[in-house]
Amino acid sequence: MSTHLGGTSRLTYSLATVPAPLATDRPAHIDVVVSNSGTEAVLCKQILLVLPTGDLAQDLVPAGHRVVATVEPSDQWTTDEIESGVLLTLPQDEMAAFAPGGTPVTVRPATGESVSLTTHGLLLRLKDFKANALAGTALLRIRETVSVDNGKTWETHQVTLPLAKYPPAEALTADVVGDLVLREADVDDNPDSAPVTLLTPGQKAVLTWTAPSDATCYVYYGDGERSEPLSGRDKWRFPVTGLTRDTQFQVRVTLQRSGETITHHLSTAVAVAEPVFPQLTVTKITAGGRKGKNEAPLLTIDGAVEVEKDSHFRGSLGVAQESHFYGTVYGGDGTLTVGDALVAKKSVSAEAGVTVTGSLAVTEKALVGSTNFDGMNTGDLWIKGKLSADRADLTTVLGTPQKLADAFDGRERSAPSNGLLLLWVRTVGHHATRTIYVDVHNGQEYETVAAATIDYGNAPDVKGSSATVPLRKGQKYTIWQEGSGGGTTDAYFFPLLSG
Repeated sequence: MSTHLGGTSRLTYSLATVPAPLATDRPAHIDVVVSNSGTEAVLCKQILLVLPTGDLAQDLVPAGHRVVATVEPSDQWTTDEIESGVLLTLPQDEMAAFAPGGTPVTVRPATGESVSLTTHGLLLRLKDFKANALAGTALLRIRETVSVDNGKTWETHQVTLPLAKYPPAEALTADVVGDLVLREADVDDNPDSAPVTLLTPGQKAVLTWTAPSDATCYVYYGDGERSEPLSGRDKWRFPVTGLTRDTQFQVRVTLQRSGETITHHLSTAVAVAEPVFPQLTVTKITAGGRKGKNEAPLLTIDGAVEVEKDSHFRGSLGVAQESHFYGTVYGGDGTLTVGDALVAKKSVSAEAGVTVTGSLAVTEKALVGSTNFDGMNTGDLWIKGKLSADRADLTTVLGTPQKLADAFDGRERSAPSNGLLLLWVRTVGHHATRTIYVDVHNGQEYETVAAATIDYGNAPDVKGSSATVPLRKGQKYTIWQEGSGGGTTDAYFFPLLSG
Protein backbone atom coordinates (compact mmCIF):
# COMPACT_ATOMS: atom_id res chain seq x y z
CA MET A 1 0.00 0.00 0.00
CA SER A 2 1.32 3.48 -0.84
CA THR A 3 0.10 6.78 0.64
CA HIS A 4 1.21 10.09 -0.88
CA LEU A 5 0.71 13.05 1.43
CA GLY A 6 1.89 16.67 1.40
CA GLY A 7 -0.11 18.77 3.85
CA THR A 8 1.69 21.72 5.36
CA SER A 9 5.10 20.05 5.18
CA ARG A 10 7.75 21.27 2.81
CA LEU A 11 8.70 17.69 1.90
CA THR A 12 6.52 14.91 0.54
CA TYR A 13 6.17 11.59 2.37
CA SER A 14 5.03 8.29 0.85
CA LEU A 15 4.44 4.96 2.60
CA ALA A 16 4.70 1.36 1.41
CA THR A 17 3.92 -1.58 3.72
CA VAL A 18 4.47 -5.32 3.60
CA PRO A 19 1.99 -6.90 3.81
CA ALA A 20 -0.34 -4.39 2.24
CA PRO A 21 -2.46 -3.64 4.16
CA LEU A 22 -0.86 -4.45 7.51
CA ALA A 23 -2.12 -7.54 9.36
CA THR A 24 -2.56 -7.60 13.13
CA ASP A 25 -0.09 -9.65 15.15
CA ARG A 26 1.99 -10.33 12.04
CA PRO A 27 5.51 -9.26 11.01
CA ALA A 28 5.49 -5.86 9.33
CA HIS A 29 7.82 -3.81 7.15
CA ILE A 30 7.34 -0.11 6.41
CA ASP A 31 9.19 2.02 3.86
CA VAL A 32 8.99 5.83 4.16
CA VAL A 33 10.10 7.71 1.04
CA VAL A 34 10.91 11.42 1.49
CA SER A 35 11.33 13.78 -1.45
CA ASN A 36 10.77 17.36 -2.52
CA SER A 37 7.81 17.70 -4.86
CA GLY A 38 7.72 21.50 -4.69
CA THR A 39 9.38 24.19 -6.73
CA GLU A 40 11.79 25.50 -4.07
CA ALA A 41 15.00 23.99 -2.77
CA VAL A 42 14.61 22.70 0.77
CA LEU A 43 17.34 22.22 3.37
CA CYS A 44 16.55 19.64 6.05
CA LYS A 45 18.15 19.56 9.49
CA GLN A 46 16.23 16.61 10.95
CA ILE A 47 13.15 14.43 10.56
CA LEU A 48 11.44 13.10 13.66
CA LEU A 49 9.21 10.03 13.15
CA VAL A 50 6.84 8.93 15.94
CA LEU A 51 5.29 5.41 15.82
CA PRO A 52 2.22 4.91 18.08
CA THR A 53 3.37 2.37 20.70
CA GLY A 54 1.04 0.31 22.88
CA ASP A 55 -1.59 -2.41 22.80
CA LEU A 56 -4.64 -0.34 21.80
CA ALA A 57 -6.33 -0.27 18.41
CA GLN A 58 -4.84 3.15 17.61
CA ASP A 59 -1.30 1.89 18.34
CA LEU A 60 1.02 0.27 15.85
CA VAL A 61 3.95 -1.29 17.70
CA PRO A 62 3.34 -3.44 20.81
CA ALA A 63 4.68 -1.96 24.02
CA GLY A 64 8.29 -2.85 24.72
CA HIS A 65 9.07 -3.83 21.13
CA ARG A 66 12.01 -2.27 19.39
CA VAL A 67 12.06 -1.22 15.74
CA VAL A 68 15.13 -1.59 13.55
CA ALA A 69 15.53 1.40 11.24
CA THR A 70 17.89 1.89 8.31
CA VAL A 71 18.28 4.83 5.98
CA GLU A 72 19.43 5.32 2.38
CA PRO A 73 21.67 6.87 1.26
CA SER A 74 23.52 5.76 4.39
CA ASP A 75 26.56 7.91 3.63
CA GLN A 76 24.43 11.10 3.92
CA TRP A 77 22.01 10.26 6.74
CA THR A 78 21.96 8.64 10.14
CA THR A 79 18.97 7.32 12.10
CA ASP A 80 18.39 6.30 15.69
CA GLU A 81 15.52 5.33 18.00
CA ILE A 82 15.84 7.92 20.79
CA GLU A 83 13.03 6.30 22.80
CA SER A 84 10.41 3.60 22.27
CA GLY A 85 8.62 4.36 19.00
CA VAL A 86 10.47 7.65 18.37
CA LEU A 87 12.95 7.70 15.50
CA LEU A 88 15.25 10.63 14.82
CA THR A 89 16.76 10.98 11.36
CA LEU A 90 19.66 13.39 10.93
CA PRO A 91 21.82 14.34 7.96
CA GLN A 92 25.52 13.51 8.31
CA ASP A 93 26.52 17.11 7.49
CA GLU A 94 24.03 18.75 9.93
CA MET A 95 21.69 19.63 7.09
CA ALA A 96 20.59 18.17 3.77
CA ALA A 97 19.28 19.85 0.66
CA PHE A 98 16.24 18.54 -1.21
CA ALA A 99 16.24 19.84 -4.80
CA PRO A 100 12.79 20.77 -6.11
CA GLY A 101 11.15 17.94 -8.01
CA GLY A 102 11.57 18.09 -11.76
CA THR A 103 14.20 20.80 -11.70
CA PRO A 104 16.83 19.91 -14.30
CA VAL A 105 20.50 20.13 -13.51
CA THR A 106 22.65 20.88 -16.48
CA VAL A 107 26.11 19.34 -16.76
CA ARG A 108 28.31 20.10 -19.64
CA PRO A 109 30.28 16.99 -20.71
CA ALA A 110 33.17 16.93 -23.19
CA THR A 111 30.85 16.44 -26.17
CA GLY A 112 29.10 19.75 -25.45
CA GLU A 113 25.65 18.11 -25.32
CA SER A 114 23.32 18.65 -22.31
CA VAL A 115 22.34 15.77 -19.89
CA SER A 116 19.35 16.07 -17.53
CA LEU A 117 19.82 14.54 -14.01
CA THR A 118 17.42 14.12 -11.05
CA THR A 119 18.75 13.98 -7.45
CA HIS A 120 17.53 11.28 -5.03
CA GLY A 121 15.48 11.74 -1.88
CA LEU A 122 15.54 9.79 1.38
CA LEU A 123 14.39 6.19 2.03
CA LEU A 124 13.71 5.19 5.64
CA ARG A 125 13.12 1.46 6.27
CA LEU A 126 11.39 0.21 9.44
CA LYS A 127 11.62 -3.55 9.93
CA ASP A 128 11.97 -6.45 12.39
CA PHE A 129 8.74 -5.67 14.22
CA LYS A 130 5.14 -6.85 14.10
CA ALA A 131 1.90 -4.93 14.35
CA ASN A 132 0.00 -5.24 17.62
CA ALA A 133 -2.95 -7.58 17.99
CA LEU A 134 -5.90 -5.14 17.59
CA ALA A 135 -7.38 -4.01 14.28
CA GLY A 136 -7.59 -0.26 13.87
CA THR A 137 -5.92 2.81 12.37
CA ALA A 138 -2.62 4.06 13.75
CA LEU A 139 -1.39 7.58 13.01
CA LEU A 140 2.27 7.88 12.07
CA ARG A 141 3.45 11.42 13.00
CA ILE A 142 6.39 12.99 11.18
CA ARG A 143 7.99 16.29 12.23
CA GLU A 144 10.48 17.94 9.91
CA THR A 145 12.92 20.76 10.53
CA VAL A 146 13.59 22.50 7.21
CA SER A 147 14.72 25.76 5.61
CA VAL A 148 13.75 27.31 2.28
CA ASP A 149 16.14 30.31 2.48
CA ASN A 150 19.42 28.40 2.45
CA GLY A 151 19.53 27.99 6.23
CA LYS A 152 18.85 31.55 7.35
CA THR A 153 15.65 30.58 9.11
CA TRP A 154 14.32 27.15 10.13
CA GLU A 155 10.75 25.92 10.13
CA THR A 156 9.14 22.95 11.89
CA HIS A 157 6.26 21.16 10.20
CA GLN A 158 4.31 18.05 11.18
CA VAL A 159 2.42 15.62 8.97
CA THR A 160 0.26 12.66 10.01
CA LEU A 161 0.07 9.44 7.97
CA PRO A 162 -2.70 6.90 8.73
CA LEU A 163 -1.83 3.18 8.81
CA ALA A 164 -4.69 0.66 8.80
CA LYS A 165 -4.35 -2.75 10.50
CA TYR A 166 -6.68 -5.57 9.49
CA PRO A 167 -7.23 -9.06 10.89
CA PRO A 168 -4.96 -11.54 9.04
CA ALA A 169 -7.89 -13.29 7.32
CA GLU A 170 -8.83 -10.00 5.65
CA ALA A 171 -5.41 -8.42 5.27
CA LEU A 172 -3.76 -11.41 3.65
CA THR A 173 -6.34 -12.03 0.93
CA ALA A 174 -4.07 -10.78 -1.82
CA ASP A 175 -2.19 -13.16 -4.08
CA VAL A 176 0.36 -14.14 -1.47
CA VAL A 177 2.49 -17.05 -2.69
CA GLY A 178 5.32 -18.46 -0.62
CA ASP A 179 6.07 -19.91 2.81
CA LEU A 180 7.06 -23.35 1.49
CA VAL A 181 7.97 -25.40 4.57
CA LEU A 182 8.30 -29.12 5.30
CA ARG A 183 6.83 -29.95 8.70
CA GLU A 184 6.75 -33.12 10.75
CA ALA A 185 3.36 -34.89 10.61
CA ASP A 186 1.44 -36.18 13.63
CA VAL A 187 -0.46 -39.48 13.77
CA ASP A 188 -3.34 -37.90 11.82
CA ASP A 189 -1.01 -36.49 9.13
CA ASN A 190 -1.51 -32.94 10.38
CA PRO A 191 1.55 -30.67 10.13
CA ASP A 192 3.45 -29.67 13.25
CA SER A 193 4.17 -26.00 13.87
CA ALA A 194 7.95 -26.35 13.65
CA PRO A 195 9.74 -27.02 10.35
CA VAL A 196 11.81 -30.17 9.98
CA THR A 197 15.19 -30.24 8.25
CA LEU A 198 16.23 -33.86 8.95
CA LEU A 199 13.96 -36.90 8.54
CA THR A 200 14.65 -40.31 10.02
CA PRO A 201 13.95 -43.38 7.84
CA GLY A 202 10.20 -43.92 7.55
CA GLN A 203 9.29 -40.61 9.20
CA LYS A 204 6.19 -38.87 7.81
CA ALA A 205 6.08 -35.17 6.97
CA VAL A 206 3.78 -32.61 5.35
CA LEU A 207 4.77 -29.98 2.82
CA THR A 208 2.86 -26.70 3.38
CA TRP A 209 2.79 -23.42 1.47
CA THR A 210 0.68 -20.30 0.95
CA ALA A 211 -1.26 -19.60 -2.24
CA PRO A 212 -4.71 -18.31 -3.25
CA SER A 213 -7.46 -20.93 -3.25
CA ASP A 214 -7.96 -20.60 -7.03
CA ALA A 215 -4.33 -21.44 -7.79
CA THR A 216 -3.17 -24.64 -9.50
CA CYS A 217 -0.12 -26.26 -7.93
CA TYR A 218 2.26 -29.05 -8.90
CA VAL A 219 4.80 -30.58 -6.52
CA TYR A 220 8.06 -31.87 -8.03
CA TYR A 221 10.50 -33.93 -5.97
CA GLY A 222 12.84 -36.92 -5.94
CA ASP A 223 13.83 -38.61 -9.20
CA GLY A 224 11.44 -36.76 -11.48
CA GLU A 225 8.33 -37.49 -9.40
CA ARG A 226 5.38 -35.11 -9.76
CA SER A 227 2.08 -34.78 -7.97
CA GLU A 228 -1.31 -34.60 -9.64
CA PRO A 229 -2.52 -31.01 -10.17
CA LEU A 230 -3.71 -29.54 -6.87
CA SER A 231 -6.40 -26.84 -6.83
CA GLY A 232 -9.34 -25.40 -4.90
CA ARG A 233 -7.79 -25.53 -1.45
CA ASP A 234 -7.83 -23.12 1.46
CA LYS A 235 -4.84 -24.89 3.06
CA TRP A 236 -2.13 -26.17 0.79
CA ARG A 237 -0.64 -29.43 2.06
CA PHE A 238 1.17 -32.35 0.46
CA PRO A 239 1.98 -35.48 2.53
CA VAL A 240 5.52 -36.83 2.22
CA THR A 241 6.42 -40.44 3.08
CA GLY A 242 9.05 -42.99 2.17
CA LEU A 243 11.94 -40.61 1.51
CA THR A 244 15.21 -42.56 1.37
CA ARG A 245 17.69 -39.76 0.67
CA ASP A 246 18.09 -35.98 0.70
CA THR A 247 15.30 -34.52 -1.43
CA GLN A 248 14.67 -31.20 -3.16
CA PHE A 249 11.03 -30.05 -3.42
CA GLN A 250 9.75 -27.54 -5.96
CA VAL A 251 6.19 -26.26 -6.07
CA ARG A 252 4.91 -24.54 -9.22
CA VAL A 253 2.00 -22.19 -8.48
CA THR A 254 -0.05 -20.95 -11.44
CA LEU A 255 -2.59 -18.09 -11.23
CA GLN A 256 -4.96 -16.71 -13.86
CA ARG A 257 -5.24 -12.92 -13.52
CA SER A 258 -6.83 -10.53 -16.04
CA GLY A 259 -6.47 -13.05 -18.82
CA GLU A 260 -2.80 -13.66 -18.07
CA THR A 261 -1.02 -16.64 -16.49
CA ILE A 262 1.23 -15.84 -13.55
CA THR A 263 3.62 -18.58 -12.42
CA HIS A 264 5.55 -18.76 -9.14
CA HIS A 265 8.21 -21.33 -8.24
CA LEU A 266 8.89 -22.26 -4.62
CA SER A 267 11.63 -24.59 -3.42
CA THR A 268 12.89 -26.21 -0.23
CA ALA A 269 14.93 -29.26 0.71
CA VAL A 270 15.21 -31.83 3.50
CA ALA A 271 18.00 -34.17 4.56
CA VAL A 272 17.39 -37.85 5.36
CA ALA A 273 19.36 -39.73 7.99
CA GLU A 274 20.89 -43.00 6.76
CA PRO A 275 20.20 -42.22 3.07
CA VAL A 276 19.86 -44.97 0.46
CA PHE A 277 21.53 -44.57 -2.94
CA PRO A 278 20.79 -47.13 -5.69
CA GLN A 279 24.01 -46.10 -7.40
CA LEU A 280 26.86 -43.98 -6.11
CA THR A 281 30.11 -42.99 -7.81
CA VAL A 282 32.82 -41.63 -5.54
CA THR A 283 36.51 -40.92 -5.93
CA LYS A 284 37.52 -41.54 -2.34
CA ILE A 285 35.90 -42.55 0.95
CA THR A 286 37.65 -41.70 4.22
CA ALA A 287 36.83 -43.97 7.14
CA GLY A 288 35.95 -42.25 10.41
CA GLY A 289 34.45 -45.02 12.55
CA ARG A 290 35.68 -46.88 15.58
CA LYS A 291 39.36 -47.76 15.87
CA GLY A 292 40.59 -51.10 14.51
CA LYS A 293 43.35 -53.39 15.74
CA ASN A 294 46.00 -51.01 14.44
CA GLU A 295 44.21 -47.94 15.91
CA ALA A 296 43.12 -46.82 12.44
CA PRO A 297 39.50 -45.63 11.89
CA LEU A 298 37.26 -48.29 10.39
CA LEU A 299 34.62 -48.10 7.65
CA THR A 300 31.69 -50.28 8.77
CA ILE A 301 29.40 -51.91 6.18
CA ASP A 302 26.25 -53.41 7.70
CA GLY A 303 25.42 -56.28 5.37
CA ALA A 304 27.01 -58.18 2.50
CA VAL A 305 29.27 -56.57 -0.11
CA GLU A 306 29.44 -57.52 -3.77
CA VAL A 307 32.10 -56.11 -6.09
CA GLU A 308 30.46 -56.25 -9.50
CA LYS A 309 32.20 -56.51 -12.85
CA ASP A 310 30.89 -53.74 -15.08
CA SER A 311 30.33 -55.10 -18.60
CA HIS A 312 30.35 -51.60 -20.14
CA PHE A 313 33.63 -50.78 -18.43
CA ARG A 314 35.14 -54.06 -19.62
CA GLY A 315 33.91 -53.58 -23.15
CA SER A 316 35.26 -50.06 -23.57
CA LEU A 317 38.68 -50.53 -22.01
CA GLY A 318 39.17 -54.26 -22.46
CA VAL A 319 40.01 -54.93 -18.79
CA ALA A 320 38.08 -56.34 -15.86
CA GLN A 321 37.34 -54.53 -12.63
CA GLU A 322 39.98 -54.66 -9.91
CA SER A 323 39.86 -54.36 -6.13
CA HIS A 324 42.96 -53.25 -4.25
CA PHE A 325 43.50 -53.69 -0.51
CA TYR A 326 46.34 -52.08 1.39
CA GLY A 327 47.34 -52.98 4.91
CA THR A 328 45.97 -55.98 6.77
CA VAL A 329 42.60 -57.66 6.10
CA TYR A 330 40.91 -59.09 9.20
CA GLY A 331 37.98 -61.48 9.50
CA GLY A 332 35.20 -61.36 12.05
CA ASP A 333 36.12 -62.88 15.43
CA GLY A 334 39.67 -63.45 14.19
CA THR A 335 38.71 -65.63 11.20
CA LEU A 336 38.60 -64.58 7.54
CA THR A 337 36.23 -66.92 5.70
CA VAL A 338 36.23 -67.22 1.89
CA GLY A 339 32.99 -68.88 0.76
CA ASP A 340 34.03 -69.78 -2.80
CA ALA A 341 37.15 -71.01 -4.51
CA LEU A 342 40.19 -68.82 -3.90
CA VAL A 343 42.62 -68.33 -6.78
CA ALA A 344 45.97 -66.71 -6.05
CA LYS A 345 47.84 -65.52 -9.15
CA LYS A 346 51.03 -65.16 -7.10
CA SER A 347 52.60 -66.62 -3.97
CA VAL A 348 50.59 -67.37 -0.84
CA SER A 349 52.50 -67.04 2.43
CA ALA A 350 51.41 -68.14 5.90
CA GLU A 351 53.25 -66.84 8.95
CA ALA A 352 51.44 -69.34 11.19
CA GLY A 353 50.02 -72.84 10.76
CA VAL A 354 47.92 -73.93 7.78
CA THR A 355 44.99 -76.28 8.41
CA VAL A 356 43.26 -78.17 5.59
CA THR A 357 40.04 -79.91 6.66
CA GLY A 358 39.28 -81.23 3.19
CA SER A 359 41.46 -82.25 0.28
CA LEU A 360 44.68 -80.50 -0.59
CA ALA A 361 45.24 -80.78 -4.34
CA VAL A 362 48.47 -79.85 -6.10
CA THR A 363 47.94 -79.83 -9.87
CA GLU A 364 51.58 -79.18 -10.76
CA LYS A 365 54.45 -79.77 -8.33
CA ALA A 366 54.66 -79.40 -4.55
CA LEU A 367 57.93 -78.44 -2.89
CA VAL A 368 58.57 -78.63 0.85
CA GLY A 369 61.84 -77.10 2.03
CA SER A 370 63.12 -76.45 -1.51
CA THR A 371 62.68 -74.07 -4.42
CA ASN A 372 64.21 -76.27 -7.13
CA PHE A 373 61.75 -77.83 -9.57
CA ASP A 374 64.47 -79.46 -11.70
CA GLY A 375 63.77 -83.10 -12.49
CA MET A 376 60.20 -83.01 -11.18
CA ASN A 377 57.17 -84.15 -13.12
CA THR A 378 53.62 -82.90 -12.78
CA GLY A 379 52.10 -84.38 -9.64
CA ASP A 380 55.46 -84.93 -7.88
CA LEU A 381 55.81 -84.13 -4.18
CA TRP A 382 59.33 -83.10 -3.20
CA ILE A 383 60.16 -82.96 0.48
CA LYS A 384 63.66 -81.73 1.22
CA GLY A 385 64.26 -82.78 4.79
CA LYS A 386 62.42 -85.07 7.16
CA LEU A 387 58.77 -86.10 6.86
CA SER A 388 57.20 -87.06 10.17
CA ALA A 389 53.65 -87.46 11.39
CA ASP A 390 52.17 -87.03 14.84
CA ARG A 391 48.70 -86.60 16.27
CA ALA A 392 49.40 -82.91 16.81
CA ASP A 393 52.24 -81.91 14.51
CA LEU A 394 53.01 -84.87 12.18
CA THR A 395 56.13 -86.22 13.96
CA THR A 396 55.47 -89.96 13.25
CA VAL A 397 53.59 -91.88 10.58
CA LEU A 398 52.45 -94.72 12.87
CA GLY A 399 51.22 -94.07 16.35
CA THR A 400 51.66 -96.27 19.42
CA PRO A 401 50.06 -99.70 18.81
CA GLN A 402 47.13 -100.68 21.04
CA LYS A 403 46.55 -104.32 22.00
CA LEU A 404 42.86 -105.16 21.91
CA ALA A 405 41.51 -107.04 24.93
CA ASP A 406 38.99 -109.84 24.32
CA ALA A 407 39.37 -109.11 20.64
CA PHE A 408 37.94 -112.41 19.40
CA ASP A 409 34.58 -112.34 21.18
CA GLY A 410 32.72 -111.31 18.02
CA ARG A 411 31.33 -108.01 19.33
CA GLU A 412 31.10 -104.90 17.16
CA ARG A 413 33.98 -102.42 17.46
CA SER A 414 34.72 -98.98 15.97
CA ALA A 415 38.12 -97.74 14.76
CA PRO A 416 39.26 -94.83 17.00
CA SER A 417 41.21 -93.27 14.10
CA ASN A 418 42.60 -94.09 10.71
CA GLY A 419 44.90 -97.07 11.17
CA LEU A 420 45.88 -100.71 10.59
CA LEU A 421 44.36 -103.73 12.35
CA LEU A 422 46.95 -106.57 12.76
CA LEU A 423 45.82 -110.13 13.69
CA TRP A 424 48.26 -112.93 14.74
CA VAL A 425 47.69 -116.60 15.51
CA ARG A 426 50.25 -119.35 16.29
CA THR A 427 50.19 -122.96 17.61
CA VAL A 428 51.50 -124.17 20.97
CA GLY A 429 50.95 -127.94 20.46
CA HIS A 430 50.23 -130.71 18.03
CA HIS A 431 47.10 -131.30 16.04
CA ALA A 432 45.77 -127.70 16.19
CA THR A 433 43.51 -126.20 13.51
CA ARG A 434 42.12 -122.62 13.89
CA THR A 435 41.10 -119.68 11.65
CA ILE A 436 40.48 -116.05 12.70
CA TYR A 437 38.39 -113.65 10.55
CA VAL A 438 37.81 -109.87 10.24
CA ASP A 439 34.41 -108.60 9.03
CA VAL A 440 34.15 -104.91 8.04
CA HIS A 441 30.90 -102.95 7.67
CA ASN A 442 30.70 -101.41 4.20
CA GLY A 443 27.89 -98.99 5.04
CA GLN A 444 25.10 -101.48 4.41
CA GLU A 445 26.27 -104.87 5.74
CA TYR A 446 29.27 -106.75 7.10
CA GLU A 447 31.58 -108.69 4.81
CA THR A 448 34.71 -110.73 5.53
CA VAL A 449 37.83 -109.01 4.27
CA ALA A 450 40.73 -110.94 5.90
CA ALA A 451 41.58 -114.24 7.66
CA ALA A 452 44.60 -116.01 9.28
CA THR A 453 44.87 -119.86 9.71
CA ILE A 454 47.06 -122.43 11.56
CA ASP A 455 47.04 -126.19 10.81
CA TYR A 456 49.61 -128.29 12.69
CA GLY A 457 49.54 -132.06 12.34
CA ASN A 458 48.48 -132.28 8.73
CA ALA A 459 51.20 -131.77 6.19
CA PRO A 460 52.18 -129.24 5.26
CA ASP A 461 52.18 -127.82 8.79
CA VAL A 462 51.24 -124.15 9.31
CA LYS A 463 52.40 -123.10 12.76
CA GLY A 464 51.63 -119.36 12.55
CA SER A 465 49.77 -116.79 10.39
CA SER A 466 48.74 -113.09 10.39
CA ALA A 467 46.33 -110.70 8.62
CA THR A 468 46.33 -106.89 8.24
CA VAL A 469 43.22 -104.75 7.60
CA PRO A 470 43.25 -100.90 6.97
CA LEU A 471 40.39 -99.06 8.72
CA ARG A 472 38.99 -95.55 8.55
CA LYS A 473 38.20 -93.59 11.66
CA GLY A 474 34.79 -94.67 12.96
CA GLN A 475 34.54 -97.71 10.66
CA LYS A 476 32.79 -100.65 12.33
CA TYR A 477 34.30 -104.15 12.37
CA THR A 478 34.17 -107.55 14.21
CA ILE A 479 36.82 -110.24 14.88
CA TRP A 480 35.77 -113.87 15.25
CA GLN A 481 37.35 -117.35 15.03
CA GLU A 482 36.53 -121.00 14.41
CA GLY A 483 38.41 -124.33 14.87
CA SER A 484 40.04 -126.15 17.80
CA GLY A 485 43.43 -126.95 19.21
CA GLY A 486 45.90 -125.04 21.28
CA GLY A 487 47.12 -121.70 20.05
CA THR A 488 47.69 -118.04 20.83
CA THR A 489 45.76 -115.21 19.15
CA ASP A 490 46.48 -111.46 19.42
CA ALA A 491 45.04 -108.30 17.81
CA TYR A 492 46.73 -104.85 17.59
CA PHE A 493 45.52 -101.49 16.26
CA PHE A 494 48.19 -99.16 14.77
CA PRO A 495 47.01 -95.53 14.38
CA LEU A 496 48.15 -93.77 11.19
CA LEU A 497 49.48 -90.18 11.40
CA SER A 498 48.39 -90.07 15.03
CA GLY A 499 50.13 -90.69 18.36
